[in-house]
Amino acid sequence: MSVSARLIVHADDFGIAPAVNDGIVEAHERGIVTSTSIMATGPAFDRAAELARSRPSLDVGVHLVLTEQAPLCGGSVPSLVGTDGRFLPHATALARRSLAGGVVLDEVRRELDAQIRRVRAAGLAVTHLDGHQHVQALPGVARVVADLAAEHGIGAVRYPAERLRGYMLRQPRSRRLAELAALRLAAAASPLRRLRGCDEFVGFYFGGRLGEANLATLVAGLPAGRTTELMCHPGKPGMAADGWDYAWAEELAALTSPRIRELLSARGVQLISYRDL
Repeated sequence: MSVSARLIVHADDFGIAPAVNDGIVEAHERGIVTSTSIMATGPAFDRAAELARSRPSLDVGVHLVLTEQAPLCGGSVPSLVGTDGRFLPHATALARRSLAGGVVLDEVRRELDAQIRRVRAAGLAVTHLDGHQHVQALPGVARVVADLAAEHGIGAVRYPAERLRGYMLRQPRSRRLAELAALRLAAAASPLRRLRGCDEFVGFYFGGRLGEANLATLVAGLPAGRTTELMCHPGKPGMAADGWDYAWAEELAALTSPRIRELLSARGVQLISYRDL
């Protein structure tokens, strides 16, 4: 069968929790996940790195973090943290502070460089960069990320610019639509464009809700002749207690579903990873 499209199935948040680590590994070994990105600031980073080292078929990038967690650089990045010493809770808060002139890009560089160095020091070959809550696409931050990628010899990056599609209007999630539009605007003239990336990006709209039906919708809409990254968040039960509103286990079930495998095969979709770009 000829190849009609190429697809990277990418699991975010490797290292955020044991339940997510285990879900990503299972979705790779038993399902269609080909790539992941690891959080150097994640509470379960060490175990995630160990799992990745023992699974060379799992492509690994760095999931750059500037929200929610604690910085690796501690008190030396005051413009990036709140009074509790942790990053701001959401990328929108970081964007507002940045627009008001309150973010020092030298501090962004120091912190993100430390995160990349920690991942590489753990013995992992980094193929790409992306960001927690897509912070890599924020104005200013994007230029820092592009420069760091060049310095570290990392050739690829995620462009989180998902197109508006008909199913989004049939299943409206107003906040997601607004954030989708903002991400497309930020990515349109981004310095990240000098790096390699996929032709298309999907999965943001269904973020945290990528059950089998929604995943089948995305597979059916993959554009022919293009390379697409599909973002997902598989995990084992146990994340709800951490305040997340994601259907981690439902996504894991979808990503390991024989039906999804059959749909990909019927469409002639080739599964690849960032190392294949």
